[in-house]
Amino acid sequence: MTLNILFVSSEITPFAKTGGLGDVGSALPRALSSLGHKVTAVLPRYGSIPKKALENTHRQITVALGGESITAGIFKGALDDKTDVLFIDQPELFGNRPNPYGDDKGDYPDNDRRFIFFNRAVIELAKSLSNAPDILHCNDWQCGLAPLYLKLERERGNLQKTASVFTIHNLAYQGHFPKKSFRLTGLPKSFLKMNGGVLHHGKLAALKSGILFAGAVTTVSPTYARETILPELGFGLEGFLEKRGGSFCGILNGIDTDEWNPEKDPLIPQNYSAKNLAGKAACRKELLKRFELEDNLARPVIGMVSRLIEQKGFDIIEAAADDLLKLDFSLVVLGAGQKEYETFLRKLAKEHPGRVGAEIGYDNALSHLVEAGADIFLMPSRFEPCGLNQMYSLRYGTPPIVRATGGLNDTVTDWNPATGEGNGFVFEKPSPDEMLEAVDRAVATFGKQDEWRKIIRNGMNADLSWQASAREYTALYHSLL
Repeated sequence: MTLNILFVSSEITPFAKTGGLGDVGSALPRALSSLGHKVTAVLPRYGSIPKKALENTHRQITVALGGESITAGIFKGALDDKTDVLFIDQPELFGNRPNPYGDDKGDYPDNDRRFIFFNRAVIELAKSLSNAPDILHCNDWQCGLAPLYLKLERERGNLQKTASVFTIHNLAYQGHFPKKSFRLTGLPKSFLKMNGGVLHHGKLAALKSGILFAGAVTTVSPTYARETILPELGFGLEGFLEKRGGSFCGILNGIDTDEWNPEKDPLIPQNYSAKNLAGKAACRKELLKRFELEDNLARPVIGMVSRLIEQKGFDIIEAAADDLLKLDFSLVVLGAGQKEYETFLRKLAKEHPGRVGAEIGYDNALSHLVEAGADIFLMPSRFEPCGLNQMYSLRYGTPPIVRATGGLNDTVTDWNPATGEGNGFVFEKPSPDEMLEAVDRAVATFGKQDEWRKIIRNGMNADLSWQASAREYTALYHSLL
């Protein structure tokens, strides 16, 4: 059965991206379209998205927000020839802001107003469509109120055939706002409470709303779904998630196998494949040159492309730095984040010229070169809902070292030389000692050519595409209908 899906996200690559949400917002709708569904993505039109690149539909919707009526236009674009994108164009709230959530001063102070409006506008848009959606698929806190608005519309007799799915990409970001923001929602006062309402510890909680009121709740890997019902990673919402029972599950993200394809990637100096790895040596040489590191063929290059934050394990790396660098490898890091870790990496590179290179910032072409040119990829995350870089690394023949958490646990299996199984190196606890042991094993195994080729091919031959994920989402959608 072909479904009509309205896919709602605050980020959709290439129009708006601050992290992995943008990639999912682009790839999953396209994968669903390829299965024959009619998918329309919905996104605010931020100031960084030029109107001249879009089609003006000359349609408008009006939303009540805290006692005033606000009107927005609807513009149209496309992700591919099967997947449309509708942009909600409201200049004051989105069009005059170049970034989705904030600037160098921090988050925009009216993000409550902006995204409450967006949620209400999505429902008005759904009501205005000639064919009502079968599924309203909302993502993260920025869309967390929409399932509740849909529930209320259904009670009024509107959108009767529309079911909702809410996907949590990272439970650490919950969209908390002051209690007084509730007046902007237009919701009945019966929802101004903790149990069965949208308050959490005295604040308006957008993510909690999605968890409570969506027809089904998903997150981005099976392991992360199990972790989020535990106090350690539930961030105070574990009880609400556990109560969802069978209507809460983890569906592993895929990757865009067209963009991330070493056989065709235009951003790397030489292409290669699992059958012919010769081009990887040229990528390695170029990466070392780019970071001004010594070209020692016996010394593996460990790469990282990451936000420089504690979640990603940079406190573990900092604590282990002296012992790490006693091992014989080179290190390249691309990323930005907390100033303390930016300073740490700059200092490490200065103290170890020729062995450690760090570039603070983000560069898409360079990220492809790191994936292709590194021999090993390091992701010692404290938690990782899904993770994409370990999958890019597997595809590019760059065995990952990961901690057994979230999607890292679901995609990387520890190398077992006795059986020839495994595609990387896994450690259990987020500790310097366990990470050091895993890095030591990887560096030692790098010197064993036959084993190393087997690990590489195990990873490169895995199916990491979005097709499997899209089929799982399709089955979930049908179960709701």
